[in-house]
Amino acid sequence: MADEQPLYHPRQLYETQLSKQYHYAADQYFNELADKARTDQGMNALHVKQYNAALAELEAAKKKLNAANAGKGWAIAGIIVSFLVALILIIVGIANASSVWWLILIGVAFVGLGIFLIVTLATRVKKALAAARALVEEKEKKAKAALDVCYADMASLNALFDDFMPGDVMEKTTPLIDLDPIFSPERFSYLHERFGMQEETDPGTSVLGVISGNIQGNPFVLEKVARSEIQDKVYHGELTIHWTTTHRDSKGNTYTEHHTEVLHAETVHPAPAYWDETRLIFGSEVAPHLCFTRRPSGMSGKSEKEMEKFVKSRVKELDKKEEKAIKEGRTFTKLGNDEFDAFFGADNRNNEVEYRLMFTALAQKNMLDLLKKPEPFGDDFIMHKEKMLTSIASKHSQNFNYQVGAKYFRHYDFVEAKKRFVSYCDAFIKNLFFDLAPILSIPLYQLHKPAEYIYGGGYPTNMTSFEHEAMINKMNAHLFMPEGADPKLPLILKQANSRPVGESDEVGVLSRSYRTTEMVDYVSKMGGDGRMHQVPVPWIQYDEVSCTRNVGLSNTKKSRPAFEHVSLEPLKKYLSENFSFDRGLLSFYLGAKNHLSDSSANEIDSFFAKE
Repeated sequence: MADEQPLYHPRQLYETQLSKQYHYAADQYFNELADKARTDQGMNALHVKQYNAALAELEAAKKKLNAANAGKGWAIAGIIVSFLVALILIIVGIANASSVWWLILIGVAFVGLGIFLIVTLATRVKKALAAARALVEEKEKKAKAALDVCYADMASLNALFDDFMPGDVMEKTTPLIDLDPIFSPERFSYLHERFGMQEETDPGTSVLGVISGNIQGNPFVLEKVARSEIQDKVYHGELTIHWTTTHRDSKGNTYTEHHTEVLHAETVHPAPAYWDETRLIFGSEVAPHLCFTRRPSGMSGKSEKEMEKFVKSRVKELDKKEEKAIKEGRTFTKLGNDEFDAFFGADNRNNEVEYRLMFTALAQKNMLDLLKKPEPFGDDFIMHKEKMLTSIASKHSQNFNYQVGAKYFRHYDFVEAKKRFVSYCDAFIKNLFFDLAPILSIPLYQLHKPAEYIYGGGYPTNMTSFEHEAMINKMNAHLFMPEGADPKLPLILKQANSRPVGESDEVGVLSRSYRTTEMVDYVSKMGGDGRMHQVPVPWIQYDEVSCTRNVGLSNTKKSRPAFEHVSLEPLKKYLSENFSFDRGLLSFYLGAKNHLSDSSANEIDSFFAKE
């Protein structure tokens, strides 16, 4: 693509211009969809109002039903109490007929009350319940009919929503940031061969989602990865013991004292730990030998006084580090900007010349602007540079879903649909922009274009392992559940092997989980009674279980609206009901023994090619 205007002051530019431009672009994007769909907003507003009125009527009817059910409950309780009281009074009255014979009459009265309540329950209460249920059913039908009308109003618009529209909005507003439809083998090959990026080969990892793109030809990828590893877990148990002691007071009298003590014990056993991690990886030839890691300073949003104190303390540390480096013959020199040296850190850098090349005065100013101010996220990121790869792991991105998909935007209410679309686009762009912000804050990253890369072709598969795993993780997890696995535990779905079949891929999926067994350790503890006690400590034994299933993946190169208008009936013999679609990619379940044949792959590929 053509050169685009660099963002020399990214945070300031976002705050003063880009946030408004992004919001406006999302608003206009939605309006264009609505115009294309010819959605009658006025009619939809009227129908939504009617639906809301029908919902209010339904809620009122449910309240009447609840009241009728409560009446039934009180009637049943009254019947039970009446007969119990009657039985007690009559028995007492008969047993003491000479003195309290009148209790028999009261008991008979309570029998009459119980009979009256039975009749009332069988007639009036039953009739009221039936009427209330009928009213609820009527109002439910009315509300559903009103909702169906609303969805009919929105049908043409809902059909236009695609999976990666927020990315389109971002690109249109800032063409410098170029996003890809999918993370292609070409893009990965470039990151791998030129910059050294590796696949996620650890069997304890599984890619959940991926976004790729470039800034002036410099590639980047944002990946969300599920991670799992066995760690030692501490289990706790307790035992309450009781004992007595006998004492003699000053007068020679003996007395007994009761004691209670809770004994605590712990034991350690291996257990799986799970977490998700989102990080952005950026490839650039700038400072190709430089390595460093910086972590959040924890000072975003602090008072000026606190910041000044922090800077003074850090400068003293860096002065000592500089002196020690000189004595040991190493190179470590402060930049001379105390604030930047303190807030950014990167004390473990290995190349002072390249570090200064990267962090010019403007880069330092931009980075401080990003680190010191708390809005929108402040200094919440770890930045790691390993030669030509720079990774950013921010706190805000760990908690954001970058792939909600088209279904999130579909709604019966035009106003709510627009609100959802625009607000999600705002959030998507803000989160991604501020993951890129540390990169954009360094002008040299934007100004340096990498040497021309010639894509060689001949890739091992038609799609990357990142997209393989991301698509597999969008499928029903129960399809990959190993026998005996605890369903409460997450599955780690890992590409075990893959092969191209025509323009599609067949992927062997290794699914790993654990069978759990409840166990108890008994730990000896000395009690206050002077005796040893065995404290039970419950723990869980985890035994790994796994299985392999096969999945087919095809790049339909279709938008979601186009895909959903295609009848898949001709492909029924190849596609089971278990498939997933996202950003043009189609993953479908093959099972444990079935494979994707050349003929079936060719038919699937040709089917989507001609549609």
